[in-house]
Amino acid sequence: MSEVKKFVPFVSAETNMKEFTLRALLIGLVMSVVLGAANAYLGLKAGMTIAAVYPAAVVGMALLKLVKGSILEENLARTVGAIGESVAAGAIFTLPAFFVAGLWDPFFTPGNYLTSTLILIAGGFLGIMFVALLRRVMVESTELPFPESVAAAEIHKAGRSGGGGSKFLFQAMIV
Repeated sequence: MSEVKKFVPFVSAETNMKEFTLRALLIGLVMSVVLGAANAYLGLKAGMTIAAVYPAAVVGMALLKLVKGSILEENLARTVGAIGESVAAGAIFTLPAFFVAGLWDPFFTPGNYLTSTLILIAGGFLGIMFVALLRRVMVESTELPFPESVAAAEIHKAGRSGGGGSKFLFQAMIV
């Protein structure tokens, strides 16, 4: 049997580092709007969305590196930036179903708009609660079943490696 490795965080608990800052939150919110709109368009046009985690990680890292942001700020900006894609996917795949089923006829009324907004807000809060419950399994486990978080963490680590890692990642994203 393989030996289970003990989880060692990249930033220790004893380290005093900024994490929740206004600049990280604002960068994340702007990325969330842009990536959410792009994914909503792509989802409605092609019927599929893409993961916004990776572009959010690279853009957040590049912008926060300009102002000497910490890796924890990068993580927050990436997380907030990627939320827009999830909410957009929830909207474009569920709300049209109500319209097609004829449940909201006519669709463009204030009551239906309010109902759809409340559904999206409730879905966002449910997502946050489930992530909070599954954090240990999804984040702290050394054998992650979902490698997206591992890949995003490696992007942030590459940006902090001191070499040309972040420059290479940003150039690769543009190409």
